[in-house]
Amino acid sequence: MRKSVLFYFVIVSLIGCNNSDNVVDLGDGYFYRNEGGMIKDILSEISENGEIPSTVLDYSYDNNFIIAKQKPKIPQDPLYSKKINYKLGLNREYYWVIQKKQSIVIGPLSFDEYRDIFRLKKIPKKLYLN
Repeated sequence: MRKSVLFYFVIVSLIGCNNSDNVVDLGDGYFYRNEGGMIKDILSEISENGEIPSTVLDYSYDNNFIIAKQKPKIPQDPLYSKKINYKLGLNREYYWVIQKKQSIVIGPLSFDEYRDIFRLKKIPKKLYLN
């Protein structure tokens, strides 16, 4: 009996100790999900179009915007129903801009397109990603 209790405790402890998984609330129904490895994405609880697929390399946000730098995960996660056109190829980094209040997702963007959108939308400089 004592060995089975110890075995059960060890198994439950190992299952519950996956420290790589975390979720960060980005406000307005958006959240960053880190499942470890290359599964790092931004999802929306309110909009089907409000997602940035893996792998999100960096992000910043405020009350109005979410800015993300992303490199496509190959192969794309089968949970994403939307096919994304990465016009510069799959081995490049892309940028995304989410206007949270309007549920508008702009991307994937090249670095030059990202800089233009950043200026056009008057996004605060504190959110800028290189």
